[in-house]
Amino acid sequence: MEKKSTLWLVAYLLLSVVEIIAETLPWDTLVYCTKPLLMPVLAIWLLQRTPGIRRFLRQTLLAGLLFSTLGDVFMMFASGPYGTLFFLLGLGSFLCTHLCYLGGFFSEVRPEKGFLRRHPYWILPFVIFLVVFLSWLWPGIPAGLQWPVVAYSGIISLMAMSVLNMRGHHVVPAVLNGMLAGALLFMLSDCLIAVLRFGQAFPGGRPAVLLTYLLGQWLIIQGGAQLLRRFPDKKSAAATPA
Repeated sequence: MEKKSTLWLVAYLLLSVVEIIAETLPWDTLVYCTKPLLMPVLAIWLLQRTPGIRRFLRQTLLAGLLFSTLGDVFMMFASGPYGTLFFLLGLGSFLCTHLCYLGGFFSEVRPEKGFLRRHPYWILPFVIFLVVFLSWLWPGIPAGLQWPVVAYSGIISLMAMSVLNMRGHHVVPAVLNGMLAGALLFMLSDCLIAVLRFGQAFPGGRPAVLLTYLLGQWLIIQGGAQLLRRFPDKKSAAATPA
């Protein structure tokens, strides 16, 4: 099983390299071939690394990767003749991804028992970033998309905070730090997409979006797999002292 999971990890890394090259060229035909495969390959890696585990967290991570696949496909057509429609479909798919991750992480440590309840000032950096970023981006967002973008931005911030909320509980600090870095990279990737679509395009924008997205997803899923392997059932996690 370990060897099989390693092969799927290698496949994910190779696909990621090819996809980043295709985005850099840009070579859209190759993008259409490789991009829809990335998250399914990562999902198979997760399945291989956590066989027989039926915890809620595992199901939410797999569901998140499924919605990410849909989001990847929809976003490939976001610059075409029906770009706004596909962009909204992609936005909705990634919103479901973040909700799945958020639900899984909050199921590990409830908000009322977590790190943020004891240290609420850690919420402030996320709020400040959102206000500053959205204020800067606001004039370029079409009127019909402004509030969907605000709602989406709030959810991605909550997803990152749901990872931080596990600090001090059963999650190993090194694992938590990796997952938090992944959540922040995923958040950064979404911000870069917003900048490219509603703000000012910049050189290397497309590969930058992809690099932060792929690395962010990997860190989240890799950390989730480590957590699931250490605690195959919820009772063992709940019994572990902080």
